[in-house]
Amino acid sequence: MSKPKMLFLVVAALLIGTHPVRANAFAVGTCQPHLQSYPTISAAVAAVPPGSTVLVCPGTYGEQITISQPLTLEGVSSANSSDVIIAVPASGLNVITDSYGQTIATQVAVTAGPVNISNITVDGTGANVGGYPTFLDGILYESGSSGTISRVTIRNLSDSGAATGIYAENSNPTEESVTIENSSFHDIDNSAVIVLTNSPPTLNATVTGNTMESSINVQWLGPSGNLTGNVIRGGLIGIYLSISTANVSGNVVTDSSEFGIWAPFQGGVSATSNKISNSGTGINFTQPGDTFTSNVITQSQVGIEFNCIPATVSGNTINEAGVGIDGVPASFTGTNGFVSVGTVRNGCSSDVVPKSKMPKPSGPGPIRAPID
Repeated sequence: MSKPKMLFLVVAALLIGTHPVRANAFAVGTCQPHLQSYPTISAAVAAVPPGSTVLVCPGTYGEQITISQPLTLEGVSSANSSDVIIAVPASGLNVITDSYGQTIATQVAVTAGPVNISNITVDGTGANVGGYPTFLDGILYESGSSGTISRVTIRNLSDSGAATGIYAENSNPTEESVTIENSSFHDIDNSAVIVLTNSPPTLNATVTGNTMESSINVQWLGPSGNLTGNVIRGGLIGIYLSISTANVSGNVVTDSSEFGIWAPFQGGVSATSNKISNSGTGINFTQPGDTFTSNVITQSQVGIEFNCIPATVSGNTINEAGVGIDGVPASFTGTNGFVSVGTVRNGCSSDVVPKSKMPKPSGPGPIRAPID
């Protein structure tokens, strides 16, 4: 082989190594010159073949996006930046009606699956959709869709108390799955994450490793799956549980002014090995059959509120509380640990702790309306 030909092959190999070509990969922007490129995310996700990967160059994309076929949407780094932002378009957001009849303005709507989204920021600054009963969502996974959201930031969503970071739902009889992991949610005036399905569950959800700061941080309404290892800060409620057999464990919930964990409907939910601190009430439930074990609750007005309802409550540690366990049925025999607790146990008849002013929802669905 001649030296010029060999030199050409070596250079070609180095170039391929520098710019690995992914099968079925396309680009948005100009940072991936070896790929076919589109000027907008919307144009790319509509045009590429199903199953493609769309690599988005750093920049701000003021557009409303609908993804109606399986694909991967991934932000990439270029020129010392990894800031890929989906912003509100100058023309505003159009409104859709979802399978539950809700009126929603969403920045990214997913209607197929699997659709995987990573390394992207969704910023709702400037969205004005009029407030309740129109809801503002950063990302919507509509019924019949599925996928994984990873390393995503969702921020600055305000809709007079009716905005949500990620809303994943399934009203179909065929089970779907959604994973939300290693992402950041902040400055959202309703919820960081809502997952919703009919009963029996037809949505398997995994929500893990996220950091959340909103009003009702997680609303887990029906799905099976795992809510684990999240850091949940501030707002009224850390975790709202209803009609679920999910594994709720290993979460750190801090600074919830009303409840760290709240289960106001349908018994049978459980939460174990969570750490709840600086809350009005650590755990509050109102239906029989719930299970709360091995949780650590510190610096609360009330550790666990029974509301005179029988439940499995054992192995929990309550440290620095005005009342350890409150509204406890006379038949309750569970063993828990108490440290620096003024009153360890209040029975039903001697309950003297003021009840929360948090309004109970009209049904076991999501709390989407503003809360006074």
